[in-house]
Amino acid sequence: MPSIRRASRASRGPSLINARTGCIGCPLAAEDTALDTILTSSQWAYLAPLKGIKPLWRELREPKHRIKKAGFERLKDGSIAKNPQRMGPLTLEARAMGLDRILGIQAACNDAADRLRRPRISLINAEEESRIRALIVAGTWPDGWEGDEPAADSVMPIVFQNGAVQPLLFSAEDAA
Repeated sequence: MPSIRRASRASRGPSLINARTGCIGCPLAAEDTALDTILTSSQWAYLAPLKGIKPLWRELREPKHRIKKAGFERLKDGSIAKNPQRMGPLTLEARAMGLDRILGIQAACNDAADRLRRPRISLINAEEESRIRALIVAGTWPDGWEGDEPAADSVMPIVFQNGAVQPLLFSAEDAA
């Protein structure tokens, strides 16, 4: 496990602390121990805005930011997909929001870095940002998606893998 040097409280010189490496804000980790450890050091505390990445990833996984397949999906071999009505890619609006939030986190870190004369970070460079924005403007979707699918948080009759459909018992208007 990598170690990071930090000044010891007992003025005996620097001590070592353990910090795992990996993605900051990894959605697979329950806690971001490495970042938390780094932020305890005053020289790296300016990176605190990075703590906003994990909540952003969680938010972008929510159905309100994604589209889903309507009905059942036929595979190339003619069979029905195992997960009809599966959630798919982020909406174009969610992509733009996520990009803006990441760039905001990057800017906050770099503004503090410049003020404190510390190293700057690069989460997304100008070329990557330009490409992402161009794909959003062009309305680019992954293969198998058109972008006209319903929002993943929309209520629809349930479709099972065998093709059976369970209709809605109540409409959205009935529930209101």
